[in-house]
Amino acid sequence: MYTGNAKRYQDLCQEIAAFSRREAVERFYAAMLNENYFPEDEFEWGGLVRDCDGNVIADANDESIEYDGGYFYAEQLTTV
Repeated sequence: MYTGNAKRYQDLCQEIAAFSRREAVERFYAAMLNENYFPEDEFEWGGLVRDCDGNVIADANDESIEYDGGYFYAEQLTTV
């Protein structure tokens, strides 16, 4: 999901299979905004991520990725 200024992502809700919230966010972000997604380690989820200008948009401890005055985040769904 997204919270912030980018109106086109305001009502965003998509299910993604992942081992962690951060992995889900990175998978979505990489698919939707690949031109603005530069992970430091291309083979591992959850590391430092920069945008096309070199700004850090997520560090190793973040569960979200910053974008346009807001951020993308994931919530864990539980099934019973």
